[in-house]
Amino acid sequence: MFEPGDDFPSVADGLEAVTVTRLGGEDAIAVAHALRQAVHTREAQRSQGRYTAADAGWSFPASEVPEPLRPGDVIVDAGGQRWTVLEVGQLARGSRWRCVARNLAVFHGLDDAIDLEKAEFAKGEGGAEEPAWQVRHAGLKARIQPVEAEIRTEHGRQTTAQRFKVFLEDTVTLDETMRIRGPDGAIYAITACRKAEAIDALMEIDAVHVD
Repeated sequence: MFEPGDDFPSVADGLEAVTVTRLGGEDAIAVAHALRQAVHTREAQRSQGRYTAADAGWSFPASEVPEPLRPGDVIVDAGGQRWTVLEVGQLARGSRWRCVARNLAVFHGLDDAIDLEKAEFAKGEGGAEEPAWQVRHAGLKARIQPVEAEIRTEHGRQTTAQRFKVFLEDTVTLDETMRIRGPDGAIYAITACRKAEAIDALMEIDAVHVD
């Protein structure tokens, strides 16, 4: 039987106000009296890899969260950090729901902040359609990971196309009119994307650096 109280014995950080978003995009629930129990590295090691230092135990008053949390639900804490629910426990003493949630940004090392930009096309002075780039999603937590460099020969000239995988904390909707701007201002063209297939996984984007 899953018991967060046994797996997370450290002292609670204190009550805090959070929001809970149900898997599937239902309306967020405001919870004024959530209780977080921190996980320390030594506890993560004792769990033989089951839990990590990016995990925390949470409990919520049943009076504020009428239905128990489900794996895949997201908790947004008072500091704006997102925690994805992995496991759910039983009602504690008939008054609180308990769960374990993971901060995917910490777990996957999402140290970059990127913008997703979308092209809005309008006719230029010559009559041709020209893109004006507008930010659609700003400051997304991400990791930009080099994959390989592909050498191409075009018109007798060699060029190098640097390929990357971009991992996103949030699952977003992309289309062919969008691009990525990295934290250093570098531009990446999106070539493919895959939504997370598991609740503890991340959305992946294939991208090419644009000179």
